Amino acid sequence: ATVTKQVAERPKLVQGLFRRAIRTASRRRRNEPTSAMDRLALRLADRLIFSKVRDRFGGRLKYAISASATLSLDVAETIDAMGIEVYEGYGLTETSPLVSGNVPSPGGRKLGSVGRAIPGVRVVIDESFGDRPGCGEIVVYGPNVMRGYFGRPEETAKTLTSDGGLRTGDLGYLDDDGFLYITGRIKEQYKLENGKYVMPSPLEEELKLSPYILNVMLYGDNRPYNVALVVINVEAVRAWAKGKGLTLDRDLTTDPKVRQLVEGELLGFAESFRGYEKPHAFAILTEDFSIEGGLLTPSMKLKRREALARYGAVLDALYRAPRPQPTRDDRSTRA
Repeated sequence: ATVTKQVAERPKLVQGLFRRAIRTASRRRRNEPTSAMDRLALRLADRLIFSKVRDRFGGRLKYAISASATLSLDVAETIDAMGIEVYEGYGLTETSPLVSGNVPSPGGRKLGSVGRAIPGVRVVIDESFGDRPGCGEIVVYGPNVMRGYFGRPEETAKTLTSDGGLRTGDLGYLDDDGFLYITGRIKEQYKLENGKYVMPSPLEEELKLSPYILNVMLYGDNRPYNVALVVINVEAVRAWAKGKGLTLDRDLTTDPKVRQLVEGELLGFAESFRGYEKPHAFAILTEDFSIEGGLLTPSMKLKRREALARYGAVLDALYRAPRPQPTRDDRSTRA
């Protein structure tokens, strides 16, 4: 996010070079053809931008390993394009702890995935929990799977299948090459009034790529559409206003200029969302979610129940406002 923010403050020419270089690097990684101009853009971006980022990390960092939480594909592709190879993996304490991982061998890595199952481990997708064919709960089999929770037979019975598989509580799918993709947690998934299922955490991670947004909570359980709590980056917003020569109200949460900025950011970063996944109304907050404040777990995951209890009235008020007119793709059934 820091790199994205700094690039966003540079001239349009630099921003365009940055984006083109990222796209070119991604195509090269997928062995897709690139033009001479694309390759030139990548070399220039590496000299002007990427090399400086690598230097900030000491100049010797070659690999970045990600696990435990969702990594946005945009972030992964950006880091990878800078010459720092990204490897994602997946596991749980109950699987001792590794299930799958990307590896540095030909055909052994796909950004956005958590790799193939490690030797001796088998992954099965239980589609009874999914919202589309091929997607469902990830069930793990192998010698690394626990025998059970000590002294907790009821919890063990809920977690282990009759044939020894571990129900992870995570949703995902396997592609044709056996790479595993995580799409969210079963307990986080909710259904809108129109019957569409929403998995909020990956969407929130995309919205948080905005340099003006620190945190987001999407909400819409049994509601007609999604709304959002948006924690703004106060320092970045004030810097934006100063650069534009704007004077902001003392209360940034109601300032119309700030609301317009946030609305534009939400629209832009949600462009790839399905219509029913996009937030149609939002409330601005200036106090970030935190562990100390009781809204984040030690692994930095949002405690949705606690957030709903604290901000329920704010969310309800968003639904009492005039209902936004649905766009055509709000009714889309695109998979």
